[in-house]
Amino acid sequence: MRTISEVDIRAIKGATEAAYQLGGGVTAFPDLTRVNVSTLSKYASFNDDYRESVIPCDVAVEADRRAKSPVIVSAMARLLGYRLVPEAEEAKPAEAGDLLGDLLKVIDEFGDVVREARKALADGSVDAADRKALNPEISEAFRALEQFRDRINGRAAG
Repeated sequence: MRTISEVDIRAIKGATEAAYQLGGGVTAFPDLTRVNVSTLSKYASFNDDYRESVIPCDVAVEADRRAKSPVIVSAMARLLGYRLVPEAEEAKPAEAGDLLGDLLKVIDEFGDVVREARKALADGSVDAADRKALNPEISEAFRALEQFRDRINGRAAG
């Protein structure tokens, strides 16, 4: 009997869509993977016909590499009760100029989240189109924040 639930599958599919968005859209992925756009789309689709289709681990790794963030693999780890942390590297002192640039990127990305959220909430509800516009902005903001955290901890930003 399968232990992965529909909620678990939806979490993986949502992370897959976020990775595609961070990596430049699903059409940017076929050259990096062994599958075509149609198949890649099925891995992120919530359509009943594809509800059991989840991204294979090798394709997930390639997608996360393209997204420059372990979006899918992190979602999978969370389903198992774990969280990913970057490998320990030799700490390198962060330069103020680099940190400032990274911090400004965080501010810009979170500003994009606020703008999209305001648009989404303008009519009093958040629909599928709003979520489609807002989720990639949230993912980009989290990625920028993770890169900033990595930089202040002496790890190279991705």
